[in-house]
Amino acid sequence: MDIKKQRIALLLISIVAFIVYLNFSSLRSLLSNKIMSVKVMSEEELADMIVDQEVPEESEIRFDSHPVAFDASSNTFFIPQSLTEEHWEGRLTAERGKLYFLDDEYFRDKSLAIEEGHIFKLYQVDEEKQSEYNVIFTGMPVICLAEESSALEDDETVSYGTVFIFDQYHSAARFQSTDCTFHVRGGTSYGYVKKSYKLELANKNMSLLGMRKDDDWILNALYDDAGLIHNKLSVQVWQEIASSNHVMNDEGYAMEYAELFLNNEYCGVYALTERVDKQELSLGKKDILYKCRTTRIPEEHNYTNEDTDGMQPIFVLKYPKDLKEEDWDPIKKWVDLFLKGEIDTYEEGADFLNMENAVDANLFCMLMAGTDNTRKNNYFISEYQQDGTYRMKKIPWDMNATWGNPWVDIEECNFTKYDPDCYKDVSIWISDINTLYYYDRETVSELLRDRWNELRGQGIITKEKIFEMLDRQFRYLHASGAYERNYERWPNGTEYWSDNYIYEYVDQRIDFLDQYYEQLYEDCRSPKVYGDVDYSAEFDTRYYWEANKEVLQELYPYDTQMLLEHYALYGKPFDLKAIYDGGEIPGAIIE
Repeated sequence: MDIKKQRIALLLISIVAFIVYLNFSSLRSLLSNKIMSVKVMSEEELADMIVDQEVPEESEIRFDSHPVAFDASSNTFFIPQSLTEEHWEGRLTAERGKLYFLDDEYFRDKSLAIEEGHIFKLYQVDEEKQSEYNVIFTGMPVICLAEESSALEDDETVSYGTVFIFDQYHSAARFQSTDCTFHVRGGTSYGYVKKSYKLELANKNMSLLGMRKDDDWILNALYDDAGLIHNKLSVQVWQEIASSNHVMNDEGYAMEYAELFLNNEYCGVYALTERVDKQELSLGKKDILYKCRTTRIPEEHNYTNEDTDGMQPIFVLKYPKDLKEEDWDPIKKWVDLFLKGEIDTYEEGADFLNMENAVDANLFCMLMAGTDNTRKNNYFISEYQQDGTYRMKKIPWDMNATWGNPWVDIEECNFTKYDPDCYKDVSIWISDINTLYYYDRETVSELLRDRWNELRGQGIITKEKIFEMLDRQFRYLHASGAYERNYERWPNGTEYWSDNYIYEYVDQRIDFLDQYYEQLYEDCRSPKVYGDVDYSAEFDTRYYWEANKEVLQELYPYDTQMLLEHYALYGKPFDLKAIYDGGEIPGAIIE
């Protein structure tokens, strides 16, 4: 075969390979000038057929034979598309007449059109009338709630209706629909303009967005979660940590992003979230589950699921449902030991805790600077033991005020606002490990140091890994177009947020904690000498800092020698205590 024939043969092979590479729908669209089976026409062609236009009261468009998410106020359909596919997916049809897209350059660049939330024009034309719609293609799944009726139940309005979910990333369940009930949920967030909801599917367990099968879900509005990222990142990092220990069923829950529509109104980005419940935790008949909702220290009359003195419960007993008075005993013991100081020895407290879980929870809380998670916003699981005792473990929850963003009261919402110095905060200890430290400083500091080094050495806590998690989630939020759409709908708080802040915090916090845990351990074993005087028997760096933090943090960093100097020159002469010898335990009791 001569060179010319070889080139022709190679060219033909290349053409065939290219045709095979193109999927059938893309090829068909290319040849027929159609997008999603809808003909694309120029302004001139459309002008010839469209005379009068109207906006119908109800949408009549179907996407792969299913309803389409619709925002009535802007007359816009939202059609999910996969970010991993190059071609336009699915088929649009109308219940009457024919559909036409106005020709648009953005049809040539699917990924750009989705990321920018570009608005396309869609026309529905028949002999009687013509309708014009806007169309936005979203790279995020959509959830649509439609209320058909409502009723007042237990002092809250419960809506009855239907839910449908279109999930372009799980082919086994791209479209799901069922009857449901839903109602507004949340404590502080109950009063926010962007509401969170509890969603209950009618007599059906369904796997939604690739998560477990259940009939009970939470739609977290993320209204007070700056950048929509803190809860999602925290859930992922905790799962990584908990999956590496030997504790059963402490990995927590999963959550996935979706755009929510309620009664044909666009509501923004939400996190569809699994509940922490009997199913999630594989609870036994004698296990008990509590949720801590506030930092107040309970008294005897506060151990109830009902409001007392006009205030919400401090702990809510979530399981078992048919609770008995003695089911409160384990959480009462936890409070007595670690909040009220009714503990005699380190062993007494350590025996009541699952120590692996307790150490991991404390390291995690310190890593993310979870100032709102040292006691509040934790689930407490009291596991029944064969000897008739209980052992407590915890799972963190509601982690929006984290990763360098502490609470800041701004108008009607507690938006988070980056604090550049947050990476140096050493006081974010969970109450139980904080108490145990003062009963055996060397043991606790060694446990924390060794586990921190283990997590670092195993690659579970590294800058690179957390950066990759952030990159992936931010890339998805922006590429889907949903991030900007959400903040167009809910702009409050955006002036306090920038994507870069959280990277800066992670970078500085991990370096800081590497030194902190090493210093904490060495402080318990090294002599404390200043001016040829050994203060070891009367000085503990952490105690002195926490007991006098309001004064010291304005003058000094958390540094052993500088704090020891302050104690020797000023603290001791004025009778300031510098080591725990009973009484009130400082630190982590954030009221």
